[in-house]
Amino acid sequence: MTALIALATTLGLALALLTAAAPPAAAADLLSQGRPATSSSTENTSTPASAAVDGNTGTRWGSTFSDPQWLSVDLGATATISQVVLRWEAAYARAFQIQTSTNGTAWTTIHSTMTGTGGVQTLDVNGNGRYVRMLGTQRGTTYGYSLFEFQVYGSGGGTPPGNGIPDPTATSLETANGPLTTASYTVPNPSGYGSGTVTYPTSSGSYPSVVLMPGYQGTQQNLQWLAPRLASWGFVVVNVGTNTLTDDPESRGRQISAAGTQLIALGNAAGNPLSGKVNGTLGAVGHSMGGGGVMAALRDDSRFRAGVPTAPYHPNANFSSVTEPTFFLTCQSDSVAHGNTYAVPWYNSMSQAEKLYIEVPGDHLCPMTGSGNKAKQGKWIVSFLSLWLRADTRFGPFLCGPVRDPDKNNTSLVTRWMDTCAF
Repeated sequence: MTALIALATTLGLALALLTAAAPPAAAADLLSQGRPATSSSTENTSTPASAAVDGNTGTRWGSTFSDPQWLSVDLGATATISQVVLRWEAAYARAFQIQTSTNGTAWTTIHSTMTGTGGVQTLDVNGNGRYVRMLGTQRGTTYGYSLFEFQVYGSGGGTPPGNGIPDPTATSLETANGPLTTASYTVPNPSGYGSGTVTYPTSSGSYPSVVLMPGYQGTQQNLQWLAPRLASWGFVVVNVGTNTLTDDPESRGRQISAAGTQLIALGNAAGNPLSGKVNGTLGAVGHSMGGGGVMAALRDDSRFRAGVPTAPYHPNANFSSVTEPTFFLTCQSDSVAHGNTYAVPWYNSMSQAEKLYIEVPGDHLCPMTGSGNKAKQGKWIVSFLSLWLRADTRFGPFLCGPVRDPDKNNTSLVTRWMDTCAF
């Protein structure tokens, strides 16, 4: 008996050691975040499909108040799907299906229920496809369907946003072009704004988008320097011409929103160079009245996740409700829109936003093409938008901490610097 007990103990110990030494199963990757998303409908402009795959539980997709409705995400390539997480707002689905597709047309159901509970639902599934959608067939409330997040986990899928972008350095960020090759495309039939030229990475993958808006009497030339610089660091950039040269800041804000809407639509459509390249995350950069327009877009359109108003102008405006990250770039000798008159009061009033304020030598034109220190301005703008539109923390040190201090403390380069670091 003693020998049997000893043998059992030895075997049990050996089994425990083998179990402990066994490598853990590979964790599933989050494949859906930042990918292009579409839906059967939206409740309004503040509840787009892209809000359900942006990684932010403070934004949501909402549908119209009818059955059926669907939300679909394009993973970029065929993937093996192992789990889907639905983070419902109060308007949930009582009956719904999770479906996959290789082409976005023919669908295979991998999960179905008639007793959805709302809240956070974690579904273990088994399927394959490039496209994954939630098809709601019976609402749980009198409202529509509404998801804070639609998260698809598995392996495979397309190139993640930011993949292929090498680690940034001060030298690489201060050159005129980043690591990615770019091309240009003229927007056909601009809707809600005057004209648009898109500069985009030619490499595979989908990217955040940035709208560039000129100032009073300005054209696309105003911020032309910035378009290839941003695109070569992994952004799809539309450089906009306004409806008229005298459009006020509020009108420019609406045109920024319209340009973002059309850019997302082009990314979701087939037959153009932007197809599949636009992931639905939006930012904006503007000069003067265009900078005021950026602030209006951040205030009014929740799809815009970060903004860079440069030498911004917008009289009698209140932007205390803006909560998205904002980088104010102003000019020390600006007699048109000095930071003390506009940007600084806005900065101080935005108590819930991450903020950066840099004042540099020069007059009102210092952020425009052909003026100012473009090596430094480009480094700061690329870093800010990479951090906040792509969640690429590799760029944070150029804005916060010792790496940025040589810029911040150089009085010939920077005449005032404020921030909410660390971020």
